Amino acid sequence: MKEIFLGLDLCKKNIQISYFREDKQEPESICQENNTETYQMPNVMFYSEKERKWYVGNQVSQVRFEQEGTVIEDIVENIGSSEHVVIKEQDYTYEDLLFILLKTHIEEFLKKSEEYELRALTIALETYQPQVYQVLGRLREELGLPKESFYIMSHQNAFFQYVMNQDEKLRNNSVAMFEYGTEGMEYYRIDKKHQGNTKIFYLQHQDMKEEITYGMLFEDIEKLDQLFADLARAKMKETYISTVYLTGPGFNDQWIEESTKVLCDGKRVFMGQNIYTKGACYHARFGAYETGKDCILCTEGSMPFDIGIYIGDMEGRTQFYPIALGGREWYNMKGKVTLFLDDTNRIDIVYRDKVTKETQKEIIEVHGLPKRAPKTTKLSLEVELFDEKTGAIVIRDVGFGKIYPTTNKIYRKEFSI
Repeated sequence: MKEIFLGLDLCKKNIQISYFREDKQEPESICQENNTETYQMPNVMFYSEKERKWYVGNQVSQVRFEQEGTVIEDIVENIGSSEHVVIKEQDYTYEDLLFILLKTHIEEFLKKSEEYELRALTIALETYQPQVYQVLGRLREELGLPKESFYIMSHQNAFFQYVMNQDEKLRNNSVAMFEYGTEGMEYYRIDKKHQGNTKIFYLQHQDMKEEITYGMLFEDIEKLDQLFADLARAKMKETYISTVYLTGPGFNDQWIEESTKVLCDGKRVFMGQNIYTKGACYHARFGAYETGKDCILCTEGSMPFDIGIYIGDMEGRTQFYPIALGGREWYNMKGKVTLFLDDTNRIDIVYRDKVTKETQKEIIEVHGLPKRAPKTTKLSLEVELFDEKTGAIVIRDVGFGKIYPTTNKIYRKEFSI
């Protein structure tokens, strides 16, 4: 059976899906059935009482006026709330509804590609919410995808994956992107630096929502054009930029005239609404660009440290052994190792900067375990992250078979980087 790879962009108001067939060189995006010029499908659901089935996205706009049923909107906005929706005596949380929404979208698409089997799925999130993250975990299990074939990433990471899969000439220098969404304008820039043989990509973000609001789009568009031109001119002077991307529903050909002249001065400019979903799709198909390369990505929300332990060898030398590798979104930074203690109750936890390779060491002493022979105290070490700067090391006594049963003791050491 042929393989297909999906990239999904989940935002508050809409969803976009791109797919990558194994026999193709580039991903394609799913457009609306009644409007081939847009890839944004609204996060709206309709339950048909007659058919006893769910309709999602742009299917809802027609069927809601033809059949009796229930329309549900604002699904992502209500995630985490205590509100429930009751349909035909069936109680749904908004987490349940989001799960049905995503599952239905994917199943509807796969029905049209029966000769293909879903191989991997990457989902880009506008903002991280723990409840959404849990729903996506349910979705992975429902689709039968192994953990290595499923990934959740930030918009910034999706933008990076998209850029790095374009022609290398487009990123000889820095790469910039303006996003004009319903909450206003934001600016992103990818800068590349070298440290020895290592390439370090810094992705910076600047909030410009106060300078350019979405409401300006419905006022004086000539004034908006000039304002954006002045803002873009200032940004283009900060460094050498090869390519500029424009994305978001606020950008259209009706008003960007003067600003286009500024942006196109010695640079390539592209405008599109599906950058994040295609970036996620590239990731699903090829994996993270930085994997297997001497390359580090530094973004907001990513953890720039590897967390591990020092392990000694027979010759008395110590070696760093990672528990969790950094350089990814903090909520994806998970890891677990098993350790056998010798004649000590001390564990050296090491935080290693991925860029400078500098290390910070913290000693954890495990007290209260029964006296055991060397190498029979078996512990599991796990990393938990609360955000991009704080987390905890969780140590559990595993025991050593029937000889030394576990004490079920758990030690927890919080850290801040």
